Amino acid sequence: MNARSRALLLLLLVAAAAALVPFLDYLTDDTFIHLQFAKHLVQGKGFAFNAGEPTYGATSPLWVLLLALAGKILPIAVAAPADPAVMPDLAWVAKGLGLIAHLITIVTLVLLGKRIGWDDRTSLGLGLLLGAQAWALRWAVSGMETPLAAACVALALYGLAGVLVRRRAGWMAGVFLGLASLARPECHLLAAVAVVAVWMGSERRVRRSLEVLAGIALVVLPWLAIAWRWFHTLLPNTAAAKAGARLEPGLMIAAVHSVFQVELAADALPLALFVLVLAFGNRATALPGSRGRRFFWLTCVAWPTLLVVSFALEGVQVVSRYMIPATPCVLLLGMASFRWVVANNLPKRYGMALAVFLAAFVLQNAAFTALVSAPNTRAHTRGLRASLASIGVWARDHTPPDASFAAADIGAFGYYSERRVLDLYGLVTPVMAPIVVREGYDAVVTRCLFEAAGRPDYLIDRHRAPGRLAAEEDQPSPYRLLFTRRIENLGITRPGGFFYSVYAIDWRVVDETRQRVAARPVARRGSGGVL
Repeated sequence: MNARSRALLLLLLVAAAAALVPFLDYLTDDTFIHLQFAKHLVQGKGFAFNAGEPTYGATSPLWVLLLALAGKILPIAVAAPADPAVMPDLAWVAKGLGLIAHLITIVTLVLLGKRIGWDDRTSLGLGLLLGAQAWALRWAVSGMETPLAAACVALALYGLAGVLVRRRAGWMAGVFLGLASLARPECHLLAAVAVVAVWMGSERRVRRSLEVLAGIALVVLPWLAIAWRWFHTLLPNTAAAKAGARLEPGLMIAAVHSVFQVELAADALPLALFVLVLAFGNRATALPGSRGRRFFWLTCVAWPTLLVVSFALEGVQVVSRYMIPATPCVLLLGMASFRWVVANNLPKRYGMALAVFLAAFVLQNAAFTALVSAPNTRAHTRGLRASLASIGVWARDHTPPDASFAAADIGAFGYYSERRVLDLYGLVTPVMAPIVVREGYDAVVTRCLFEAAGRPDYLIDRHRAPGRLAAEEDQPSPYRLLFTRRIENLGITRPGGFFYSVYAIDWRVVDETRQRVAARPVARRGSGGVL
């Protein structure tokens, strides 16, 4: 890469960082879950959401460990500030790490373009695609693990290209595949695909495959040993908490539909070009002649495909950040498809065609960011602070230290309240996961099914109607409404406003209701009456 290209790369990184300004204040409830785990690690209270109760309830153990390490080293406060309108120090650290990971991903994609033989302008164009991609922008400084996972995937692809295209050793690819798996659990699918690709596509396949496997083991095995010692499980609770009923046709269709919505909003142009290659290309013209190169590109196709299939089979409620780890592959395939289309139609107008392609992609994503994504995040963050964060501050100031709360969204409330939380969806309360999948959220709260995990003192119900569980005149209720707080949206796909209603729970009413039901006479079969 010459001096001019290096200067353009630096300019691209500056522009990519500036594009994140609209999201500097963005926070999600899940961000606070990571902050809570990291806070307790720094405070010596274990890898735990509820202090002193270790649980594998963090989607990204690597992200939590990085935040905890920063909290130990840097002179910052890890505890929640008194005012929920103030950004926590630990959240600023998470945003800074996210920015670094985002920029690393851009640089890695540029270098990856060079490694597979593309010229400087095409490689820089690939980096520009990632720097402008709407979902990457949305999540880069959200405080979530998403940019870390994308960076690990990009670095793993760079290492994989070294093995399959440049005939390099496989250690680097293996290490970053392992790190990606600890950043997002779905990335173990990429690791499996990569190992198969190295076995099938490299010349010294035994040695290279063992190198990749050794690199993965070097990272993953120590964590598995720690997880078994701390939690007596090797799988995160999210494996159950984020999934619906497996092989449920309705949920499978909904998952695939959500993926299409997410991808078309940001990556419509690269995907359209890839479809053109699938429709009109053939092995002789669309796939490289080198065996290693073919398997590199087949990996780029297989990884996003398997990710979508796994979401569909498990009935996962897909949100945009779940697809970010596959974005490097999607953009690689889009750029490769663009090169094929231009080579077969406008071979002498490549520079002009590349400029048009990049401009069209940037304009689409900039418009979506400005009109949809950025306004949505601002409204969501305001609502999160006014609802769950403020409820947490209320609980910290007005309830005894041993009070406990059942809640569906646990992050901001748990971080600010310093109170024990029973997670209705099972992320940090694993016993709840199968119950809520089987019965549904409404049944869990209306029938107090969370009693299987304990008897909390309060319930924070999330619903479009405020105070819906309050007692009616003709029917006793264990719930006494205290107050409600509104949040404008729970995300782009869930607009319209929701309410968090806080109830005190009277378990005597639950017990008395059960006694009345048990005392009811039972109709004798065939008697036509009640005895």
